[in-house]
Amino acid sequence: MTAIHDQAMHYIYQQVLERLLNHMSRAQRASLQLLIQRLLVAAGGPEYMGTFRLLVLQGSDRRSTRLLAMLRAAQLSIALRAPVTFQLRVLVVSLPYAGSATLQSHERGFNALFMQDDPRVQLQMIDGREVVPFSSRLWAAPERRLRARDAMLMFGHLVDARPEALLGSRLHLELADALGFALQAPTDVLITAIPARQRCRYLAWARRSLRLVGERGPHVDQCLAALAHGLGRLHGMVGGPLDTRPQQSGGTAPEGTPVRVIAIDDLLPHWLEEQQLDVMLGCGFEAARDAWPLAAFVDPLAPAQLHELRAYSLEPQAGRPALRLAGLPGGNKRDLQQMQLGKAYGLNQAQLVCLLFRPFARRGKNLERYLKYRHAEMLVALPYLHRALQGKPCPDAVKVWLVNTSGLPLRQLRLIYEGRLPVTVWRLMNNLARRDVHLRLLPRRSMRQRRGSAGLP
Repeated sequence: MTAIHDQAMHYIYQQVLERLLNHMSRAQRASLQLLIQRLLVAAGGPEYMGTFRLLVLQGSDRRSTRLLAMLRAAQLSIALRAPVTFQLRVLVVSLPYAGSATLQSHERGFNALFMQDDPRVQLQMIDGREVVPFSSRLWAAPERRLRARDAMLMFGHLVDARPEALLGSRLHLELADALGFALQAPTDVLITAIPARQRCRYLAWARRSLRLVGERGPHVDQCLAALAHGLGRLHGMVGGPLDTRPQQSGGTAPEGTPVRVIAIDDLLPHWLEEQQLDVMLGCGFEAARDAWPLAAFVDPLAPAQLHELRAYSLEPQAGRPALRLAGLPGGNKRDLQQMQLGKAYGLNQAQLVCLLFRPFARRGKNLERYLKYRHAEMLVALPYLHRALQGKPCPDAVKVWLVNTSGLPLRQLRLIYEGRLPVTVWRLMNNLARRDVHLRLLPRRSMRQRRGSAGLP
């Protein structure tokens, strides 16, 4: 029975490969052969291919989809020529959350490539700080994302709550933290198609971020696991600045054989030209996103929705129009529950609006304005709010209101109010606030905005 099953599966895999080859141009098939040769050399020869373990990060763009199709074709091609082929581990990444449409698009591609039931393929996804089996119906429990939520709230309240900064280069630390955990499983090589220019930009940003907190050493350039572990430690500092020492990431320091990176961006251009593969793979990702490879792991709706929430929050409460969020049907009262970013991190709309106003920083300079715009009924309690944030006696109801409105415990709110953090943490946070998710410099805020006298940053 086992032999019959193996023979049937072999026939199915052969059909999948033939279908892939039929959708390829001559140039794409030539690129495939070059990829197979590179993998054989990297593995050390055909005799080691069966134990060769590849990891690929699956983003929400056509580049990632085509790369996966290319690797799958190589895996099946080697299996037809040799007794064994390499092990492929696919890690789906979509920060700060993975929407249902994104997950369903990934699932269509996996089904088209017949990867779900192949024992040589492992399909996983990042869910908070955990690596879990891939599922298009999986929605993370907010408890899994407590670390990421605290990092986002503390960063926004302390430094910069603009959507471009809040969901900017800081997310690369979040991804590195999760990748450090993923690399605890045995991995030989990470395959990437990110162009050389963007890779150099990322490494320069990573080295600068590590130097700001005193991390030095050439190891980050020689091993992916070492780099992920170092950046994960930075995410611990940003996510919980309650101590003077950096918080340790849950991942262990890498030991043994370094995890190498193989870049095949020079083989991918032919694969991005043809459109036939899109039909086969059911690719629903926009071609425009291919120009920004470093943003392939970020859901584009999150910053768009934050921008709309920011504009909506500045409208006077009287006669305020219904909130209409990007990617959602027309505005209605259910939009309060439909904002995916808040749902992913266990935050309600009021807490997200509070984050965008940053009312507690710089000893509450923007607190009165925030109350006028959003909580006029609390203006009478303004002196008590300042007392609570200063650690002085005040009614318990005021403390409860602060915690419920911000989503942060009172001790962290007092830290934000006083702004007393280690110098290294300040340096790191300000460096992160300077760049968006593409690692491009953000326009500087005016002095008036930096001092907190304007409504929203």
